[in-house]
Amino acid sequence: LATTIIKEIEEMTNFVYFISTTYLKDNSPLNENVDDKLLKSAIKEAQEIYIRDVIGSGIYNELQVQAFAGTLTQLNTTLLDSYIAPCLKYYTLTEAMLPMTFKLMNKSVASRESDNARAVSVEEMTLIEGRYRDKAEYYANRLRDYLRTYTNDFPLFLNPGNTFDTIRPKNTAFVGGIYLPTSKDCFWNYDFPDEDK
Repeated sequence: LATTIIKEIEEMTNFVYFISTTYLKDNSPLNENVDDKLLKSAIKEAQEIYIRDVIGSGIYNELQVQAFAGTLTQLNTTLLDSYIAPCLKYYTLTEAMLPMTFKLMNKSVASRESDNARAVSVEEMTLIEGRYRDKAEYYANRLRDYLRTYTNDFPLFLNPGNTFDTIRPKNTAFVGGIYLPTSKDCFWNYDFPDEDK
């Protein structure tokens, strides 16, 4: 393949991983002994949940088809190597935190233990996961800005299609808890009685 980071393909489903487990281990604090099966699952989830939402299904599907066929364009290779890979790395670390800490067993959920390491607390895990999510959102905004700047080179960003399963790119990676009313739904309708408007 044209890009150095796409290493693994699921032949049964024609699914292409945009980063490999080797790339993830070489470019993050992950230990070499972390199970690749666990990481591949986290990469796939992060790629389908977060990356597809950032770039939209048009570009996402184009990348899948080109990477599987080994026909990636130079533009798409740059997009993958310089923008998608760093973003996907941090989203994958976020997704991998829970399964690396806990394991679902027949009779219960158990925490993973090691002879020479102490398992982190839930609070510590939440802190680390939040730090990785912040970095992922930074790179997601960087990716989004790149695609907005070069819409002529990536027409599928603005026009991902119009089928029932089309996913349009999301405008922002950040999710907040503040409600901002529209002009028809003004805040004073909720805060004051009608006669005080």
